[in-house]
Amino acid sequence: MTAPELPTGVIDTRDMVVVHIYMRREFRLAPGLVRAVEDGDTRRAGTVCAHLEFLTTTLHHHHTGEDRLLWPKLLERVPEELAPIVHLMEAQHERVAAVLEGIERVRPQWRSSARPAERDELARLLDELYVSLSEHLDAEEERLLPIAARTVTMAEWLQLGEEGVKDNRKQDLPLILGMIQYEGDPEVVAEIVSHTPWLIRSFVPMLSRRAFRKHALAVHGTATP
Repeated sequence: MTAPELPTGVIDTRDMVVVHIYMRREFRLAPGLVRAVEDGDTRRAGTVCAHLEFLTTTLHHHHTGEDRLLWPKLLERVPEELAPIVHLMEAQHERVAAVLEGIERVRPQWRSSARPAERDELARLLDELYVSLSEHLDAEEERLLPIAARTVTMAEWLQLGEEGVKDNRKQDLPLILGMIQYEGDPEVVAEIVSHTPWLIRSFVPMLSRRAFRKHALAVHGTATP
């Protein structure tokens, strides 16, 4: 049996940061999108709800990958005094997941009715989600990523990204990359793409900016939200 590869240095975790940038932006804007929909406008509610479903699905896949592939490795390897930071990440994921459950309950109701009651409840839940998610992303970047950079191998880190890509629908990949490209460091984005499978690497970058522009115009009314 081959011994597992062990960390030998500090790895680059900036790819996680550029993903966080797009999540912060889109979840910050989400409550306002909902509140702007007029009573009974089910067509616009459908557009906004499809956008919300895309966001919450990608967030769920992102967190599931960390729950499955990152937290257990860190808890096995970090000194005991650092374990509470990992447990904080787990607890924050649980809080985010609880709010997401509420969003998933209200979102289809509002999509079909576009009534003010469901609209206001959905917007309230999205406000709550943004606060919890921002707190988590800040803590992850400031406290967890420096530990992860010294604790997991580059191969393990890349596996985390690969799992996130695999779990999303292939038709969503250009838009996901476009979301990241919009405000992400171009050097880091290029590095992310370089580690993707050949099929993705060959066609997704050509489509991603166009996909983001089309999506942003439909959802936000501007290509530069």
